[in-house]
Amino acid sequence: MRRNKAVPWNAAVMGKSRHVNDASGPEHLAYGKILPQVSDMALVQVPGMTLPMISPGFPSGVLLNQDGSGLQFDICDGERHFACTVPLRARTCPPLLNAIYTASARHLSRVKTYYKGGQVHYGGKALPNLTPETAIHYHNECIAHFVSLSDHSREAQDENLLAAAVILRFYEEVDMQSMPEDSESALRGIQIFLDAQAISAVEGCGLRHAAYWIALRQEIITAFSKQRTFRLPLGPCEPYRTFEPADDYVWADRLVIHCADVLQYCFGSEEENLPRDTYQSSSSMGVLYPPPTTDRRIARYEELVAFETLWAEMGPPSFKPIYSRKPDRSRGEVFPELWYLNNCHVAGLQFLELARILLTVYNPKIPRLGPGQRTAMRTVDREVRAIVLRLCGTALSNQHSPPGMVNAFVAIGMCGDRFTDRLEQEGLLGVLVKLEDEHAYPTTSTRELLKKAWGWDGYDASE
Repeated sequence: MRRNKAVPWNAAVMGKSRHVNDASGPEHLAYGKILPQVSDMALVQVPGMTLPMISPGFPSGVLLNQDGSGLQFDICDGERHFACTVPLRARTCPPLLNAIYTASARHLSRVKTYYKGGQVHYGGKALPNLTPETAIHYHNECIAHFVSLSDHSREAQDENLLAAAVILRFYEEVDMQSMPEDSESALRGIQIFLDAQAISAVEGCGLRHAAYWIALRQEIITAFSKQRTFRLPLGPCEPYRTFEPADDYVWADRLVIHCADVLQYCFGSEEENLPRDTYQSSSSMGVLYPPPTTDRRIARYEELVAFETLWAEMGPPSFKPIYSRKPDRSRGEVFPELWYLNNCHVAGLQFLELARILLTVYNPKIPRLGPGQRTAMRTVDREVRAIVLRLCGTALSNQHSPPGMVNAFVAIGMCGDRFTDRLEQEGLLGVLVKLEDEHAYPTTSTRELLKKAWGWDGYDASE
C-alpha cells in the first residue's frame, strides 16, 4: 500500500455537509468569519481509498462507550456527557458522528486483541471494511465540515461541534503518524468554538462545560510535550482559582487549572488579555515567551509553589490514596502502588505532578553557574525522577482510568533521559510497551530515543 499523505484542505475536501444545532449561550463571536481560521487545516489523502464504513447502522454509543473512548473524556465529569450525551447528539449531528467514528475506528483497527483471522471483530460482529484508513476517511469528513463553516456564527456557538473538535483532537494526538507533521487541525477548530463559548462553558454545565475542560486537559498535554505556549483561554477560569469547599470534580478541575497556570509561567501564553509586562513577544509570529528572571517572575513562581502548600492544607482527604505501597526492588519493582477511588482523583493528582515537574525544572532560583550549580541540577534530576515514578505508579495502579497511562507517557518522554538506573529504565519502557499494546498509543519512537539517550547496547548516546 502506498504511504498515506496529507494534502491541503482545498485539494482534498470530499464534500461539504451542513448542520446547524443552535446552542444556548451568549451570541458573540470573537472572529467575524470562521473560514480564514480553519482554511489551513490539512486533510489526509489515501490514494485509491474507497469510502469505508464501520458497519451500516452500527451504534455509535457502543463504540464510544465500550471501546474505552468514553473513559478518555469523562474522567473529570461525574455525569459522563461524552459516554451518555454525545452518542445521542450524534444521531442528528453528522460531524459529531464522524468524529466518534474517527476515534473509534482508529482504536478498533489498532488494538491487536480485536483481530480474529485478519479482521476486526467487535461485540460479536465482524467488521471486514474497518481498517486504519477508515479512521482517516471519517477524519477528513469531519475536517471538511469545519472548513465549510464560513459566515455561520451560530455554528460557532454549537456545543455539538465543540465536542466533535475535542474528539477529533484526541484522534490527532494519538495518530500523528498518519497526520501531517506538527498538525493541530482540531486545535484550530477548538480555538474558534471556545472563543465563542468559553465564558458560557465555564459558568454553565452540560456538554459544553464538559468539552471545555477536556479541551484544556488536551492542551496541557500537548503544550507540555511540545514545550510550547498555551493556546486556549484561561481567563474565564478565574472562579476556579479558589480553595472554597466543592465536590471532587471541581477540585480536580482546580488542579488542571493550576497545571495550566504553571505551563503559562514556563512557556508563555497566546492569551490576549495577559499583561504585556508579564510576557514579551520575541517572534514575528507574535508568539509570547517568558522574559528573563525578574523580581516579578520570581514572585509569580513563589505564588505557584504556594499553591501546593494550600492544597496540602485545604485539599479534600478523598484525594489521598486508599492504599499505597513502596516498590520492592528485590522483586524487580520500581513503581509505587497508589490506589485511588475515582478517575477524577487520578487525573487531578497527575496534573499536579506534571506541574511539579515544571516547577522543579523551571525554578528561577537555580544557579546557572558556580560551585552550587552541579549540585542543584543533581537535586533537580532526583526530584524529577521521583515524580515520574509516582506518575507511572499511579497510572499502573489505576488502569480503570486510561488517560493516566497517557499522562505517564508524556512524563517519560520528556524526563526519561534523566534515569540512570537500568531497572528503572526497563520499567519505563514497560509502561510504554503496555500503552501501545493495550491502547494503540504509538510509543516506538520514544522508546528508541530513550534507549539512545541511555546508551544501551546498539545505541550511540553521543550521536
